[in-house]
Amino acid sequence: MLSFLGSETDEERLIKASQTLYDYVYLYVSSTNTIFRILNQHLGTHFPIISVTESLSLKENLQLLVSSLKEMQTVVETEAKDVKHHIGQQLYAKIAGPITSLQEKIAVVKDLYENYKGVLGGICGPFIAVLLKHGNLSDSIESAIHQLVTSPALSLQVADLINHNDLTKILPTTDNSSIPSRSTAQQTGPLNPSTSFSLPGFKQAILQGQTTKNSLKIAADYLEEAVRVLKPSCELFQCIVKLVEVCISLVPEKVQ
Repeated sequence: MLSFLGSETDEERLIKASQTLYDYVYLYVSSTNTIFRILNQHLGTHFPIISVTESLSLKENLQLLVSSLKEMQTVVETEAKDVKHHIGQQLYAKIAGPITSLQEKIAVVKDLYENYKGVLGGICGPFIAVLLKHGNLSDSIESAIHQLVTSPALSLQVADLINHNDLTKILPTTDNSSIPSRSTAQQTGPLNPSTSFSLPGFKQAILQGQTTKNSLKIAADYLEEAVRVLKPSCELFQCIVKLVEVCISLVPEKVQ
């Protein structure tokens, strides 16, 4: 009844959060693949297309993604160093600086094209390299993983995140007056979860040290906390991809 009055049930919260986490891992990978394709096209690199492995945990997929991004980071750092040598500190700083507005970055791309197209041999590749070097994509994910290091949420297999019927079925909703008012995910002690949980293992982990029997609420708290922590880095990925695609569309150059 409460859901009709604007307050979500624990089951609704759990389903919404698990679906969001599932979408996040695919967003990370699709954004990274877009970046890899652009680098391969404009810098002549050979980064392989990556994919989500649903039989692995969310954490394992993110760790594999970080590994791929660090390989990319090595390449763009070398390219960015060369770009800085050719265009000077002032213009380089405008590319590398925080993304305060799309229009500012567009103005920088136009400046590069008008004044350095013959010097750099191409504008898109160098611009993207500098942008990515300072984008801190792998750092943003590693920071999120570190914040969630004791949470069992990241140890759920990706495939289980959309098995909503199975997920809610194993988690009873027994009411208990001892349910804390603050997020359970913020109150529990270290759980030291294993690398990957089956659904029964997830249930056992979330109930560790809990007095309440409402495991559905506890699970929803954990998954919502994971969504909150991962959201900024997801938005960063989307922002950089959008910026790169817009800037490429502005530069009439042949693919290298």
